[in-house]
Amino acid sequence: MLLYGLVWVMVLFCIGVGINYLLDYENILEGLAQGHPIPVPRHHIRFNLILVTALLSGGWLWVQHFTWRYPWERKTLGLAILFLFAFLHILTVRSGMAALYVALFYTICRFVWRTRRWKLGTVAIIAIAAIPVMALKTIPSLQTRVQYMLHDWEQYKSDIGDDYSDAERWVSLTAGWQLWREAPIIGVGAGDLPMEIQRVANDRFPHYTIEPKLPHNQFIYILASTGLLGLLTALLAWFVPIFEKNNRKFYLFAAFQFVIFVSFLVEYTLETSIGVTFYLFYLLWFREMAKHG
Repeated sequence: MLLYGLVWVMVLFCIGVGINYLLDYENILEGLAQGHPIPVPRHHIRFNLILVTALLSGGWLWVQHFTWRYPWERKTLGLAILFLFAFLHILTVRSGMAALYVALFYTICRFVWRTRRWKLGTVAIIAIAAIPVMALKTIPSLQTRVQYMLHDWEQYKSDIGDDYSDAERWVSLTAGWQLWREAPIIGVGAGDLPMEIQRVANDRFPHYTIEPKLPHNQFIYILASTGLLGLLTALLAWFVPIFEKNNRKFYLFAAFQFVIFVSFLVEYTLETSIGVTFYLFYLLWFREMAKHG
């Protein structure tokens, strides 16, 4: 029931975001061309991760033939899933889209493994691969985002991307990697990490010295701050719940781990209060559901 509510809450939020987008279309599109996200409640990356979680939950409920009161609810749930799927592409947050498609690929592989329906699985993978291409040709916000991303990359290669978000992310990853190489076993310390990132930026990236970003990768963040010892401990804490039999077999728990993994690749998800709350809330929720089948 709570998952059902999550789907419809996200539908309401997306309708509100969509109305605001249409009312201020030109300004928001111009902001996208400058690297700004479409305005959403709270942080845009966390919003999109919750949106992906709602999509996967809605799809699971639909497959389970869940209804609250009336049989026709399954049709409306299907429409809600399609709406959220389309809206995720309009929002153009790359981490959210990547998380969704990785989870969908896992879903197809899981389906094929269980049913041995290889032809249907192949068709599904081709369809999933074609959707982003179609979206890129039909959704203006996505086209603008891709154009900005390519421009951002060119600025980084020319070492003039200090006002560009992607360039700053690449600098943060390079700086974090260097700090790990300097202290591979125990890292430089979580408390000293901002100061050490600033030191590396001053030395290697003089155009990025105004508040350089912390490493935008959870694994590199852990390596830089606590070294190999910290990373091994973190990986142990992450993998133990995954290897529990009930968890591994429960679709939502497993799919959510793929969503989180993608998030870890592009953000230091667990180093913010909203990030760790998002992770623990759904991790424990889906883990509890897995216990009861």
